[in-house]
Amino acid sequence: PASRFGFRIFIMASLFDPITLGGGQIHLKHRVVLAPLTRMRADPATMAVQAMSIQYYKQRASDGGLLISEGTVISPEAVGGNTPPGIWTEDQVSAWRRVTDAVHEKGGYIFCQLWHQGRIGHPSYKEHPLIAASGGPWPSVAASAIAAPGKTMSIFPKGKGLNATPRALETAEIPRLVEDYRHAARCAKKAGFDGVEIHSAHGYLLDQFIRTGTNQRTDAYGGTPENRCRLSLEVASAVIEEMGPGRVAVRLSPSKSGSMLFYGSTDSDELDEGGLHVAYKHLITELGLLPLAYLLLTEPRWHQGKFDDDAAKDPGFNMPVTASADYRPVYAGTLAAAGGFTPATAAQAVREGTCDLVGFGRWFISNPDLPQRIREGAPLNQYNRKTFYSNDEEGYTDYPDMQGSVGVPGRYSVVSQNTLGVATAQSKL
Repeated sequence: PASRFGFRIFIMASLFDPITLGGGQIHLKHRVVLAPLTRMRADPATMAVQAMSIQYYKQRASDGGLLISEGTVISPEAVGGNTPPGIWTEDQVSAWRRVTDAVHEKGGYIFCQLWHQGRIGHPSYKEHPLIAASGGPWPSVAASAIAAPGKTMSIFPKGKGLNATPRALETAEIPRLVEDYRHAARCAKKAGFDGVEIHSAHGYLLDQFIRTGTNQRTDAYGGTPENRCRLSLEVASAVIEEMGPGRVAVRLSPSKSGSMLFYGSTDSDELDEGGLHVAYKHLITELGLLPLAYLLLTEPRWHQGKFDDDAAKDPGFNMPVTASADYRPVYAGTLAAAGGFTPATAAQAVREGTCDLVGFGRWFISNPDLPQRIREGAPLNQYNRKTFYSNDEEGYTDYPDMQGSVGVPGRYSVVSQNTLGVATAQSKL
């Protein structure tokens, strides 16, 4: 397929071959990427990252390596959790600047993931002083007035119980929403980020527009696959105008019938003659005409942490790569994949040309020196899901590297890279 960067030429590569992103903007020395990971450790009052986050990202930075920040909310309206970091105020920009400086000191690159949680928010968040001071608009909004299943995460008195029915965004509000993304990109640039990744996946706002189960609009942003993808493309174009070519990425989570759903984001599964999702094929084709740094596709094979007590028994590590494999022929630019990879399957995906970069989440949480461990075949620290979303250094900055120079040596058990998923290679859920 043609793209801004021409036709794709297949060359067998390895995880530790260099690669240049965005037509020459960013030069990576390896392809092991820190995937964006919600950690919920921002300052509760300012939604600015705290000092421990400087250490967290610095530990995981490497010379010529790429880190993608946790989801970072673009505006007061975008908030859907209690302590996510933001990227719309001066305090937040200043705090992030200390993180980006620390990453750059080690020769690394870092992108900021721009996040609007849409219907996952709750009206009670306007009780937060920072959000209240903004004067609105408030959480929660969505493509259509359809509530997400399950309970709200809000800690405010009026936020208990089931998720609220969101307010459907008016057509006239869309330009303002696009400008919110542009403002967040401007703030990220000021904070020293090398680029931004637009979160258009996982059942959050932009994904809510893409999917028929959450989009029942009859205007230019609903109905046809082209209309449902319109907002994601408008946001991408606006952010590229702000950041420049080769400095913007997009994350998508195309799914298949029977695969996992994010926040109950169902879809009609419109497929073309080749079995590709019509809306995602259209969106990925159009994104291929933009000067992106990369496109990241999430593999639909995570099992809500059900098997995290024993990584050797997680069937997700044995499921085939589908999203990247399906859409690789459609997208000629740099393609990243994330979700359920082991070092071995990541190396295979890059070697076979299924993707160019691989994002690791859980294994990068527990192994700050993950690229080095993968290169050397060293054992991996086992991650502890109970501390993924807590609020202190435990499970955040205390995982040790191989030299014992960071973290607490001996605190966590280790697992051989060769055993990941082996115990259930033939199992079924």
